[in-house]
Amino acid sequence: MTSLFRTCLFWTLAILVAALAVANRTPSRLSFDPFSPESPAIAIDLPLFWIILASALVGLLLGGWSSWLAQAPLRRSLRESDERIRRLERELEAAQAIIVRPAETTTPAAARR
Repeated sequence: MTSLFRTCLFWTLAILVAALAVANRTPSRLSFDPFSPESPAIAIDLPLFWIILASALVGLLLGGWSSWLAQAPLRRSLRESDERIRRLERELEAAQAIIVRPAETTTPAAARR
């Protein structure tokens, strides 16, 4: 069910991106000079859909990076907890190896059989 949902979502997005590219294929000027709009020092003529897709990609990367940084304390505490669990398991195994198991005693009922 999940793969069907993902497939439908993927193809819907692919069709929307293709429609966006076809509808916005005329060149647009992308300027990086805010002081001289008539004759910018740095300007590129690109199809508008490339500008839109590049902006979406930059937003996706920045959002992923910021959430990864926000989760750093959680990852650190999980790593410390895993190390503590491994240390305690090693101590438990060492303690179990040291413990002398008492010999099995026979009960009077078992001796009569």
